[in-house]
Amino acid sequence: MLGWTLGGIYSVPPIRTKRNAFTAGLTIATVRGFLLNFGVYYAVKDAIGAPFSWSPKVSFIARFMTAFATVIAVTKDLPDVEGDKAYGISTLATKVGVPTIAKGATFCLLANYVHAVLTGVLSGRGVFRAVPMIGGHALAAVVLLARFRELEPEKISSIKTYYKHIWDLFYLEYALYTLI
Repeated sequence: MLGWTLGGIYSVPPIRTKRNAFTAGLTIATVRGFLLNFGVYYAVKDAIGAPFSWSPKVSFIARFMTAFATVIAVTKDLPDVEGDKAYGISTLATKVGVPTIAKGATFCLLANYVHAVLTGVLSGRGVFRAVPMIGGHALAAVVLLARFRELEPEKISSIKTYYKHIWDLFYLEYALYTLI
């Protein structure tokens, strides 16, 4: 219910948190990151009568995807930056520019991947499967950097491709999660 409520206040007047970059980002990160992962897992466990038990894997994916969703919230305006400028719509991308947003987003995602690798390295034996947790996230970080290097911030088609690759990595994480 909280996710539906937040989704409603994101879009429906009079609140419409999507009008403000900070509140939009907070809403997106909360719903797509925390609630979708941590909340749904424990709600299902409760619904089937399973006792609560802390899961390092669920905790990891909730934290990782909350950080990832925050980046998506910041980069979501990149593909529309030309139209936003033309119509006088103020977004973070129109204020600071595509190169700055892309660099910041790539840095944040890279830090997220480094944290995932370190989590795999530093966790106790058997908490995570090492190859997908360490190797999978290291490989995803390499892909992220390669995609960033391909970005030509002055070309809208390149910006759209960069943004699409962020989403590709987002969904790849759910596939990787099944293996960790």
